[in-house]
Amino acid sequence: MTQPLIVAHRSLTPGATENARSAIALAAQSGADLIELDIRLTLDRQPVVLHDPFLRRSTRGRGWVRLWPSFALTRLPLRDAHAGDRVSSLRTILQNFPDGAQAALHLKDRAALPAVLRAVSRYGRPGRTWLWLEYPRDVYAATRRLPELRVTLLRPAGWMPHSRQSYFEEAQWVGAAAVSVPWGVIDAGLVQHAHRHHLLVFSRLERMDTLESRLDVGLDGVITSDPQSVRRQLRQRERARSVETVDLEQRATPTIDTD
Repeated sequence: MTQPLIVAHRSLTPGATENARSAIALAAQSGADLIELDIRLTLDRQPVVLHDPFLRRSTRGRGWVRLWPSFALTRLPLRDAHAGDRVSSLRTILQNFPDGAQAALHLKDRAALPAVLRAVSRYGRPGRTWLWLEYPRDVYAATRRLPELRVTLLRPAGWMPHSRQSYFEEAQWVGAAAVSVPWGVIDAGLVQHAHRHHLLVFSRLERMDTLESRLDVGLDGVITSDPQSVRRQLRQRERARSVETVDLEQRATPTIDTD
């Protein structure tokens, strides 16, 4: 059975600071397959790694991200971060990305797409990079520009029964590799429906005690702020299945009576 991908939400692990360079290394060490990073655009149209449109919550600065030039923004310390953690340019992150993980770039600013594609092409590894995009046209443009990229198409309420078919059809048509849906709606029917359109299904973990049931129906990617705990759960699940398989094989093996 294929193990689901573990996605570190905003590069987080317990005690880490979101979208910080130090957090990226910790997420990779904690067993994350993908490390999600939020991307915004500066005044001089350079992509930087920040979640909010305003600076106050996550940095020591104030104001709109889009009103700061990149040379000044990348000198700002991140709030509650390790010493030396500052706002990072996407270029710097891609040039120093851990070998064992893949980048998952969630574009919070649609206008950042051309600059992000240039950065990935020049400084990253397109075949080991995901984009998380909200507009089908952007998915189409990204996959035509860099065919090695894999893209998740996001759509609010696209998971609802009356809109699910059009969501999955459009995602497949524009070249998306995956969709993302809320944790509470995952069931076998939804996952099978997405798989028929050759789409992986990602979802953000809400409760660890419900992880097993989501894995049982074929969930492909778990988005979490605690990759290590999810990795531990997957290993326990794999060991239990191995023991069960051995037991079944032993029961199926005929015994020979030598008397």
